[in-house]
Amino acid sequence: MIRQRPHFLAITGLFSTIVFALLASRTIAAAAESEWRDRYDNYQDWAIYRGDKKANQYSSLAQINATNVHRLQLAWEYRHGDPNGPSMYSNPIVIDGLLYFTTPKVNAVALDAATGREVWVFESAKYNPGGRVFRGRNRGLVYWEKARGGKGRIFNFVKDRVYAIDAKGGALIGSFGEGGFIDLRKNLPIDAARASIEVTTPGIIHQNLLIVGSRVPEENNSTPGDVRAYNAETGAFEWIFHTVPLQGEFGYETWQWQPGETYGGANPWGGFSLDEKRGWVFCATGCGAGDFIYGGTRKGMNLFANCVLALDAKTGRRQWHYQTVHHDIFDYDNPPAPILATVNIDGKPRDVAVQLTKMGLTFVLDRDTGEPVFPVEERPVPASKVPGEEAWPTQPFPSKPPPLVRLATFEADLTNVTPESRESALELFKQHETGHVYTPASLRGTITTPGHQGGVEWGGGAFDPATGVLYVNANEAPTINRLKPLAELDLATATPVQRGAMIYNTTCTPCHGFNRQGNPPLYPPLKDVRLRLKTDEIRTVLTNGRGIMPSFSQLATNQLDDLVTYLQSDAEDAQDVAAPGSSGRYAQIAPFFEDPYGAPAISPPWGTLNAIDLNKGEILWKVPLGEYPQLVAKGIRNTGAKNFGGPILTAGGIIFIAATPDEKIRAFDKYTGKVLWEYKLPAGGYATPSTYASNGKQFVVIAAGGGGKLGTKYGDSILAFTLP
Repeated sequence: MIRQRPHFLAITGLFSTIVFALLASRTIAAAAESEWRDRYDNYQDWAIYRGDKKANQYSSLAQINATNVHRLQLAWEYRHGDPNGPSMYSNPIVIDGLLYFTTPKVNAVALDAATGREVWVFESAKYNPGGRVFRGRNRGLVYWEKARGGKGRIFNFVKDRVYAIDAKGGALIGSFGEGGFIDLRKNLPIDAARASIEVTTPGIIHQNLLIVGSRVPEENNSTPGDVRAYNAETGAFEWIFHTVPLQGEFGYETWQWQPGETYGGANPWGGFSLDEKRGWVFCATGCGAGDFIYGGTRKGMNLFANCVLALDAKTGRRQWHYQTVHHDIFDYDNPPAPILATVNIDGKPRDVAVQLTKMGLTFVLDRDTGEPVFPVEERPVPASKVPGEEAWPTQPFPSKPPPLVRLATFEADLTNVTPESRESALELFKQHETGHVYTPASLRGTITTPGHQGGVEWGGGAFDPATGVLYVNANEAPTINRLKPLAELDLATATPVQRGAMIYNTTCTPCHGFNRQGNPPLYPPLKDVRLRLKTDEIRTVLTNGRGIMPSFSQLATNQLDDLVTYLQSDAEDAQDVAAPGSSGRYAQIAPFFEDPYGAPAISPPWGTLNAIDLNKGEILWKVPLGEYPQLVAKGIRNTGAKNFGGPILTAGGIIFIAATPDEKIRAFDKYTGKVLWEYKLPAGGYATPSTYASNGKQFVVIAAGGGGKLGTKYGDSILAFTLP
């Protein structure tokens, strides 16, 4: 036995060595897989929309800092040659020396990140149905590469398709999906022919999954805003989470379903954030549909509309949800995906998900449970005076941080920047009702503060992981929410003009007003559209969308015919106005509460940049952001302005943001909010900047596409700045 023991030990040792080697190889493989997953999920590369998967919009680069940012100069400018809109909202991403962005035609473009030299252009129209050029809003692209090597690919989101493109050469990858693309009209709980889908914000990657959301119509005949995941290599459908619950699913009982109604919306149009450690994907949803500022056909709390959602990224299983607005009849979507941050509460680190809202309220939620970190009170809010509507009796108000904007407009809040502004504001104010936030739309019209353009919009915020401070831009911009009751229409005896008017009044009035009156300057009147566009051109715009106008591809051919007939007619009011509640249908009208100069009709500031200490729930500072050129010409300065596009923060102590109608990009000191540098762009930069390093130099890049919701001139430039 003594002689045999060494032999036994040798065998045991050999066995242990083999086991150890196997375990080690698995550990190495797991580490390699982890390294693959996290290769670009960092604070340096800016290879992911909003900088990293946590949506922090933060960079650890510090070559450009508070001492030298005033020396920034233009390094290069690339022009894609199509300054015809819509705006470029693209947040460029950078991978292995190439910078990727999208154009108004939703073409994907790759540039040399150091020089701006064009490397390739993927022209999506070559692969769209019928070779159609689609113009749409698009905030960027997604990069994916296979674990343990393999060629990288770019995912380009073109209306209702996802194209897979070779990252180095720009060629379509034909083996992906259905000959190179995923058809997002499929794999939904409705007929694909009725689905109206547009992806305006890129999806997100978890291991080998591509997770996507969508923009869907906010009116009748909407499409469910479900979250879906696809195999990033093959394009195969993997899972779905129903944001409008199906019968038998959790949340179904929070809707009062009416026979014959189409329910949709509740879509995470602002994209995603992702916690790799937990394996959870986070998103925030918009309002339920049909309807916009009227919810009489979808009574109830309406889960999972207006919710922060945490889902298992591998299965789509719900981990938790938190609703920020119950039964939304204000268009208070949750615009950006939650920011995943770690803060110090009472001296202890705590992982949180931070949701910014159009109300200017900031919800700080525990990342594991969804419970508020700071107390939230359900406060009573006004009931609706409109027959058929049932406003939810309470809404959640976080105790901290304080609101970023005013939550009401009274006479004392009206603008006084010019005599004309004051006179116009007072006249409008006396014509309408007003009240605190969550005061519902009325038949007379309610001045709603904040309006449906924020508070905070889709640009999100920039989080400093070193200090726990969040930097975010916000709008002070009321709207006038009005409902106009419509008479019941007998479709069997109605004329095409009358049927078209019904479609218009239940679909188009939020933007273009009742009876095609328009909402200038952003939404033009349509009474003379027959003089400006031919019949085929009108149909094309309705089917494909144009500028900030979405497509209405969900309309059947006969509905489209009727709508075109009405738009081309001389009819002043082709659909009768009814007694309130008689038909249960209302035209929903939501013009901006503005002065003759296009500025909000309340006192400035109209746009601000804010610093919020998330550890304490306190606002550290607030400064005006942007100006209106037409008021600057009169000597009226430092007013702030409505702004669209987000900030980024660097370790150099600099906040970079464009977003404003004066067409400037600015650098702010993170400690004081002081402007340290500004540059006049060739067109408005209604996008979130990016920053990256190339050949030892730090660059800041912005898409300057103009247009957008601020209606300034269009542009076609990508500009990069660096130190001399």
